[in-house]
Amino acid sequence: MSDATDTPGAGRPSVTAPTDRVPEGERALQGVEDSPGAEAKATAARRQRSPWLAAAAVMVVVSVAAVGVIIRERSSRDGSAAAAVSPTPFSDALIAGDSSKFIVDATIPDGTQVRVNSTFLKVWTLANVGKVDWHNRFLARTNPTADADGCKVPDRVPIGDTPPGDKVNISVQVTAPNHPGQCLVSWKMVDEHGQEFFPSRRPVYFMVNVIA
Repeated sequence: MSDATDTPGAGRPSVTAPTDRVPEGERALQGVEDSPGAEAKATAARRQRSPWLAAAAVMVVVSVAAVGVIIRERSSRDGSAAAAVSPTPFSDALIAGDSSKFIVDATIPDGTQVRVNSTFLKVWTLANVGKVDWHNRFLARTNPTADADGCKVPDRVPIGDTPPGDKVNISVQVTAPNHPGQCLVSWKMVDEHGQEFFPSRRPVYFMVNVIA
């Protein structure tokens, strides 16, 4: 739509007299070539174009049908069919609805330097972010028979009762070895029989640098 005012002669094409117009279509052919063979030539030209027009129409119909198939296929993938076959949520917990989250190293951050033969208290803070009460649980060392000459720790330490939504501090007493080096010990949450509550989760751990 134009915003120009409707003033005579302003931006409007001039209108030619009827005698100045060029005839269109067959009338144009007859006007230019007013001879007996003109109509026959026009008819032959139309017949030559007819097969090409028919082929073009067939191609358009086929293309539209193909697009319709693609759209229906995408609709079935993105619509009710996909909703009916939704994937099962992954759970790595021994008990449905159970979940934990590491919060912080409350003491002895990783890489802390400790003296040989020194004793220190390592504390982690975990949160119960699931829907299951934590009762009678422990942190168990994942390699209780390894590092015989490394840090001395108990094989497992208790975890206090923790309802959903609460946090808990878990402590382990550690004695550094009698020689310099690095000491790393990993732990997993288990029940009284040693069965892991979160088998595929990464363990919590501590790592210290022992110096002379």
